[in-house]
Amino acid sequence: MTGDQFRAAIGNYKMEWDPEQKKYLIQFEEKEKFNKVKSRLRIIARATAEDKFIFVAGIKQAGGLVGMTGDSIADAMALKRADVGLSMGSGCQVAKDQSDLVILDTDFVSIHRAIKWGRAIFDNVRKFLQF
Repeated sequence: MTGDQFRAAIGNYKMEWDPEQKKYLIQFEEKEKFNKVKSRLRIIARATAEDKFIFVAGIKQAGGLVGMTGDSIADAMALKRADVGLSMGSGCQVAKDQSDLVILDTDFVSIHRAIKWGRAIFDNVRKFLQF
């Protein structure tokens, strides 16, 4: 799905700053439309920074988990809001600063390897703590 198709499919929304939580909240006029798009969407092509942020924030507000990759200044807000923000070594410094994990090379296979190793380490730490 492209960014234009995404915005047309989710309908109207408002982005408001919440001073108590110190973050932007997304208010959808028709939440059912977003939930329908969210359930089947995996990749947004030619998306703007706002599209990425709306998608990440909407999933987080619904209680979902989000992992996002990005490499530019425009991706910084969505990388910060995601549960796990991944940036590549060739990306800009702002994106790297907002990411949770910086992968030094630009190969997407490295992302897969990092996730596999991260899960293995997490499982081993969990087993150790249960012991």
